[in-house]
Amino acid sequence: MDEVRGKTASGRARGLICLLTLVCFALSTFFSGPSLAAPSLSGGDLLGAGTAPSRAVPDDGRYDVALGFFEFLFKRRTPKKQKEAPKAPASTAPKAPAAPVIKTVAKDPDAAVIAVFGDEFSQDIAWGLKDAFSKAPDVKVEIYSQPNSGIIYRAKNNPLGDAEAFFAAHPFNFAVVMVGLNDRREIPARKDAEGNEVASALEFRTDEWARAYQREIDRIRLAFAKQDKPVFWVGLPPVGSEDLAADMRYLNDLVSSRLTERDEDFIDVWDAFSDEDGNFSFRGPDLNGQDVRLRLKNAIRFTQEGRRKLAFYVEKLVIRVLSQSVDEDVLPKNLASADESALREGLGARRDIYALRKPPLESDELINPSVFSLSFSAEGGGDDPLNNADNAPKYRVDDFVWKGRN
Repeated sequence: MDEVRGKTASGRARGLICLLTLVCFALSTFFSGPSLAAPSLSGGDLLGAGTAPSRAVPDDGRYDVALGFFEFLFKRRTPKKQKEAPKAPASTAPKAPAAPVIKTVAKDPDAAVIAVFGDEFSQDIAWGLKDAFSKAPDVKVEIYSQPNSGIIYRAKNNPLGDAEAFFAAHPFNFAVVMVGLNDRREIPARKDAEGNEVASALEFRTDEWARAYQREIDRIRLAFAKQDKPVFWVGLPPVGSEDLAADMRYLNDLVSSRLTERDEDFIDVWDAFSDEDGNFSFRGPDLNGQDVRLRLKNAIRFTQEGRRKLAFYVEKLVIRVLSQSVDEDVLPKNLASADESALREGLGARRDIYALRKPPLESDELINPSVFSLSFSAEGGGDDPLNNADNAPKYRVDDFVWKGRN
């Protein structure tokens, strides 16, 4: 039995040697040609560890074909280099929710304009304000928010980049600013026109960075001051990430200290969207006091109810300013002091009190005086002026037509 096995193995070895000889002969013939110098390919060369032939090989692709055949025959594969896909630049901006569809009434040509500036957060408050004033023809909201941008990190076409020029070209009655989410980064080095560095880069949260950031805040403040219009700077809210939330608090402190020391409005909304310990919370009371979800899954952006609540802190200030234009003469003389205060603060609707800035009709248009020029004949003849009061709208108090008369 051992002898038979030995003869079989010997036969297989001789067969393999013959096959290699034939392959070498075929390759030699394949590479031969009148104008090409064929390489000397021995079995040792073919079975080598992937070393290239020492002589020049034809560059018409025949060597690659032969090598591919050899690899297929002996089940060898040359590792291929994998092309690495380009990595997308890292971004801290959350995925933008779809813009809501908000139906609004037709706005008056002279409607007061609320202009909103900032980043992703300002988008949320702008949508909330648009919802809040959707049925007010005398107030409209213009959204100039620029996602993935900020005061330092200025994306293309960011209105806050050249604020003074933008404000002059886009007039408004009120301005709302909510920004900072994308400013948590190094302030890049400044270079002159020749490319020489004139100011080194500043690391986030250093004292030098804070001073530079406050200078940028002052630049925007002065641009608003030239417009001489109310500006409401809204603070950043808590977020789900503890590190990010700490950065939000840090930026709030920088902005609020800069504004409050100059008696300017800074609206702090942190507590409105946090739990009892001041930490982030997905849920909370809405404007009606109902416990609802206020934040999206990413723990950064707001739901519809959250946007509406966020906008309320600006909405009430806008209404208060607009209510100051109510004439003293149109206020009822017997109005209770609490009702009058509510009306002046823009909260009259909650007490079912409304003041019209412009009466719908002039007083002499309510009743046609000719209706009362009555001339009845003793015989009852002539036209009855009570039946001719056709100028009065039906069911109005001066509609004196007696429908029951024959």
